[in-house]
Amino acid sequence: MTARSRRRRQTRPPRRVQAPTPMEVAAPPVSPIDPALAARRVAVRNPRGRAARREPGERALTELAEQTEVGEVLLRSLTRAQLMLAVRIFAVFGCLLLGLPALFATHPGLADYRILGLPLPWLLLGGAVYPMLVLLGVLYVRQSERNERDFVEFIERS
Repeated sequence: MTARSRRRRQTRPPRRVQAPTPMEVAAPPVSPIDPALAARRVAVRNPRGRAARREPGERALTELAEQTEVGEVLLRSLTRAQLMLAVRIFAVFGCLLLGLPALFATHPGLADYRILGLPLPWLLLGGAVYPMLVLLGVLYVRQSERNERDFVEFIERS
C-alpha cells in the first residue's frame, strides 16, 4: 500500500450504516447438525455418476495427455512399430541396392549385356534404383499411416 492510498483512506468520511430493521436483528439460524459431526463429514458420491461414465478412448487420451506411465507405454509402442517399419524398408532397399553389385561380381557375364547401347549394370544401378526408391517410399507412407490409424483405433476402443 502506498502513502498516497493511506492518505486517501484517512481522509474519507466513514460510511453511514443504516440501523438494522427488527427482522435483521433476529438470531442467526441454528444448524441442525452437531458441530462435532460436521467436522467429521465425508463426501459421498454416486458411483454411477459422471465420473464413472467415460466415453470410449477418454481414459487412454487422458493417459496420453497427462504423460503418465501408461501413456508413455502407448507412445513407445507406436514409436517401436514405426521404427520397425523403417528398419524393414531400409533392409529391403539395402539388400536390393547391395545385391546388384554382388550379382554382377558373381556373374561377370551379365556386365557384358547391352540394352539400348548402355551396359546392363549402368541401367540397373542408374535407372532402376529410382523407381524402386519411389515404390518403397509409397509403401512406407502407406504402412506408417496404417500404424497410426491402428493406434488411434486402439485409443478410441480403450
